[in-house]
Amino acid sequence: MFIVIEGIDGSGKTTAARLVAQRLNGAEFPFRGKSEIAADDEETLARAGRLRDLIWASPESAGDTFGATHWILLIASWYAGLARLRQDLTSGHGGVTVMDGWYYRNIAKTLIREPLDPLWVESLFAPVPEPDLTVLLDTPPEIAWQRREGFKDTELGRWDGFHGPPAESFHAYQSVVREHLRRMARERGWLVLSPDPTRSPEETADAVVSEFRARSARLPAAPAGPGLQPVTTA
Repeated sequence: MFIVIEGIDGSGKTTAARLVAQRLNGAEFPFRGKSEIAADDEETLARAGRLRDLIWASPESAGDTFGATHWILLIASWYAGLARLRQDLTSGHGGVTVMDGWYYRNIAKTLIREPLDPLWVESLFAPVPEPDLTVLLDTPPEIAWQRREGFKDTELGRWDGFHGPPAESFHAYQSVVREHLRRMARERGWLVLSPDPTRSPEETADAVVSEFRARSARLPAAPAGPGLQPVTTA
């Protein structure tokens, strides 16, 4: 099964995802991020590396030269390749994959950057598998701001018209991203958690695991394929 922990920048996605993966899988299926791709041949790995660099290695000072349409097409290409090459994102691999965010924030940030058709933007990700459980950590921007020492220009909204003092820009920008994520949560039936600022990451992870186990118990058992074991959550 496939679980995604979603939220704005600084909401605690990565910490929660690592803890959830550890609780469900132990060391059997180590945590792997969405920028990691798997392939057997060097040419595919090289092509993936070039695409990864186009998306994530460009210097932020250069700005988004080609615009939001070009950027979201690159992102959609990456996720389509990821879905094709990462067997742990499809059913039947025998474990639970937990990801710290999926393509949803990319959609939100694209719609902020340019007035594109939301249905068209979302249609680009049709080949990408939907998680079995998506959890939105609905963390307010003012709390997320306090959790990290610094944020990148893209997280402050500098590419999208937010040019005030860092704290103000972060709050304004991430508030809009948060509203887009809330909309997607309503439309897609996500689990929404509103973590108390005093709540530990471990408690958040426990809540996600509890919901996962409750939903798993309601699913019919599927036969394991050759050489595979059914997922166990206890």
